[in-house]
Amino acid sequence: MEKTKGFLVVASKKPNFYKYAVNLIDSIRDFYEDAKVCLVTEERFLDDKGRELADDIMFCDDHYRAKLWGMAKSPYDITMYLDADMECEHEDVRLVWDQLQDHDVVFTPLKEERSYVYTEWHFDTPEGKTAFSLCGGICLYDMTKPIVKEFMWDWWELTRRQMGGEWWPEGYSKSLKAWDQFSLWWLTEKVEKYKDLKIGIFEDDLRWNYYNALNWARTKPEGEVVFRHYSAGLDKGGIIL
Repeated sequence: MEKTKGFLVVASKKPNFYKYAVNLIDSIRDFYEDAKVCLVTEERFLDDKGRELADDIMFCDDHYRAKLWGMAKSPYDITMYLDADMECEHEDVRLVWDQLQDHDVVFTPLKEERSYVYTEWHFDTPEGKTAFSLCGGICLYDMTKPIVKEFMWDWWELTRRQMGGEWWPEGYSKSLKAWDQFSLWWLTEKVEKYKDLKIGIFEDDLRWNYYNALNWARTKPEGEVVFRHYSAGLDKGGIIL
């Protein structure tokens, strides 16, 4: 049986995340009308537009990193997770599945030459200084593989415990507690059972996750941007009445 394929977008905590998620799904439909899309959000946010655009809807709580819970609950075998504050702008979105190849999960990298826009990249460990290498803003993964299912649940659970004050390794700066990048780094670098996880990197990765904070003259993809990421330029507040 052919594996199901779909996009997953999560909007929790703040109403503006929901607005951005709906806009992202709408933009995917502009270039990939028959794409399958799952919207994970709080029930209080869901409106007619969301119901109209999403093929599947799941309700989450208001955790700031509910995205990881949603990733672990994906209804699709092959899932392309996207941060809500993104927009699709190219028809090559249809080709994203080819990026998986024989990998278990595929990320975009955090490269040193782009570190001029990173909030926190280098950090100290008991063994010395290191840096994050994988970006959690997008992720393509195969949920039919048991190791991937387990990894997604562990990423969520470790982040929940980390942010909730239930877990933190000795010798690491507490400023890193706010980042699910740290739990991703910990699982891929420190946990033995994930040494065999086959991690890939998107080809011409900036096409698939181009941050608006990047300087176009200094840092740009070889091809046209498929997904633009507005993380540094949007109002993430908002109130719900």
